[in-house]
Amino acid sequence: MGNGSTCCSHPIIQNNQALIPNQKNMLMNEDCDVHEWEADDIVKIGVQNHPVKEHKLFEQVSIIRRMESVEAPKLGLRLETFPEIENQIVRTVLSQLPQIIVPGDMERGEENPPIKFDNNFIYHGEWKDSQKYGYGKLLWPDGSYYEGGFANDESSGYGRLIHSFGDYYEGNWKHDQANGYGKYHRYRNQATYEGNWVNDKQQGQGKETWQDGSSYEGEYFNGKKQGRGMFKWGNGNMYIGDFKNNKMDGHGVYYWKSGKVYDGEWKENRMDGEGSFNWPDGRKYKGGYKNDLKEGYGVFEWSDGRYYKGEWKQGKQHGKGVLRMDQTKEITAEWLNGKMLTDKQIEQQATGS
Repeated sequence: MGNGSTCCSHPIIQNNQALIPNQKNMLMNEDCDVHEWEADDIVKIGVQNHPVKEHKLFEQVSIIRRMESVEAPKLGLRLETFPEIENQIVRTVLSQLPQIIVPGDMERGEENPPIKFDNNFIYHGEWKDSQKYGYGKLLWPDGSYYEGGFANDESSGYGRLIHSFGDYYEGNWKHDQANGYGKYHRYRNQATYEGNWVNDKQQGQGKETWQDGSSYEGEYFNGKKQGRGMFKWGNGNMYIGDFKNNKMDGHGVYYWKSGKVYDGEWKENRMDGEGSFNWPDGRKYKGGYKNDLKEGYGVFEWSDGRYYKGEWKQGKQHGKGVLRMDQTKEITAEWLNGKMLTDKQIEQQATGS
């Protein structure tokens, strides 16, 4: 992109009919090519660096066989003690976490010795009317481990689940699913989500953070970023605005660390619709965008007072427009892919020759 001191340094003319002979082919205007490629390459990446998968907390079968008999706790194999967890990843994660605190208002049942069922699940905790009820611990055959509240044979209230692969969720539960406020932590990349959940999916207000310093804070719906939010990249760039299906979509403002700012409409992580773009050196554009490029009518102004007002296509002047080259001179002309046409070229286009 050209700078304000060298751009449009051609001889000053009042209209395209006054072009001197060696300029009649077209006015080469490379320094005035004002598409912001250096901005677009970052915007196109968008939030795809950090896609948010729907966090299915129970990736293994988690429904425990219902025990109908009053003697249900005695049907399994009674153990003397709850066994040591053999899954090394789960053991490591558990050793790094503080001991879980049982809420004082948790409804309690009657404690029984550990029981190993014929499906190899092991439960040690409290029971009520032949159902797991109150505080307890549950160990899956693959090493996944839950500790916390139960009600009617389901995880309920406050509890912590550590997956066999190291991810863990700690927070509120209802009907064996994350419901209410809780935190999900990924073992492999240390990414976290902390906020509201509905049936194992992020919903409501929440915040995600990643190892590279990136973060998102805002609204979620059905496991995806949706509504108003703020996304900060580890490189210092930031977006504040609307999200839809995990993408910048709607109205929003994108701030570059370098000082550039785009304020306008977005569609699927791209500038699309009406917007304004400002550069730290005083240049600015206001008008239409499509697929990250200027499209439709728009006004580009340089810091020294020069401007182009007119039509754009795929980021370049295209169609009818007015170029002011100093405080008094204006050129009204037709443009093709960023270049000003002469009358002869316009006539050739019209005749198709």
